[in-house]
Parts: sequence; structure tokens; C-alpha cells
Amino acid sequence: MKNLLIVITLLSSFIFSKAQNTYYPQAFFDKKLAQTMIGFGNSTIEGVASTKQKNNWGIKPLLGQKHYAPEGTVVMLFPVTPYFEEFYNMRRKYENRKTTVYMSEEAFKYRIDALTDAHGRFKFEKLKPGKYYLETIVNFTATASYQQQTGQSDAYNAYGGYLYSTPIYQTFFYNYSSANRESKFVEIKQDGELKEINL
Repeated sequence: MKNLLIVITLLSSFIFSKAQNTYYPQAFFDKKLAQTMIGFGNSTIEGVASTKQKNNWGIKPLLGQKHYAPEGTVVMLFPVTPYFEEFYNMRRKYENRKTTVYMSEEAFKYRIDALTDAHGRFKFEKLKPGKYYLETIVNFTATASYQQQTGQSDAYNAYGGYLYSTPIYQTFFYNYSSANRESKFVEIKQDGELKEINL
């Protein structure tokens, strides 16, 4: 019975260690402030959403390839409230493969969405002066490479005696699907201002 209890305890600890940790900001979310900040104005933010391949998850990409957001990609705009600032700072500090930081469902509602066109362009119109945060997830298909030993070259001396071998490697290319989160803070200082950005 004691051994069974130890096994259950160890198994529970293992499952818990693999579980996803979740955090939420503790700051008060002022919905009236958020609603006021995304009220109607005369300013515009427009730009292009794109991403580049990153060397992660063991993938060695062909660096430098730029991928524009596919048509219909959602770009989100949030007012930078004190609540949002805490959310953003927590995400920068804690988020990793095992930890995710979320904002509340109520806070998430106070945003404006725009869709990209076939060239990755998007536009937010009728904005008030203020500070905003834009974010999107860009899905893309890219090419990466890996090397594999396909043979070896043997060296011999003048008498036919073996000296050493040199491995022969061949580079193989393959396609893979991935997604990157792209984001930017944008500040509108005057009503009627046009901001052009690359996201």
C-alpha cells in the first residue's frame, strides 16, 4: 500500500510538472477607460503584417525569407490601459512553452479587429489619439534544410594501407508550416494623424 502511494505521488508530480501554467493580470480592468480609449476619432493606422523564419524548435530555416500574412489574417488592436500594461509585462516575464499569460474575457472584448488583404495590408480607421498595441499571428509555409551523412570517403597510403575516412554529407530541403506572433506599440499624438507601420 505504501509503495502504491509513492507511485501515485510520483505520477501526480510528473503530470503536474508537465501541466500548462496559466497566469492572469491582477490589476483592475477599467472597462469605461478602455471604451473611451477606443472611441471614435479621425486618425488611421495602416500597414503590412509579415514575419520571418526563426531558428527554433530544432529547425534551421533559410534565414531572410519574408512571409506576408495570408489574406483574412486577423490583426487585433488593444488600447494600452494600466491593465493591458500589466498583462504585457507579465507575458514578457513569464511566458514560455509551459506558461501562458491571458487577459480576462472582459478585457479581451475591448479591442478592434482588422483583416489583411492579399498583400498582408490592414487598416484601422476612426481612432482617437492615444497609445495602442497591435498583434497578429502570421501563419506561413517555409523551407528549411538539414544535412545527412550519405557516405564516406576513405584515404589510403601509397601501399594501399587504410589511413582515415571522411564523412560525405548531403543537404536536403523540406517544407514546413509554422506561425509567428508579431506585435507593435503605436502612439497617435494628434487627431487626424495617419500612422503607417510594418507589423
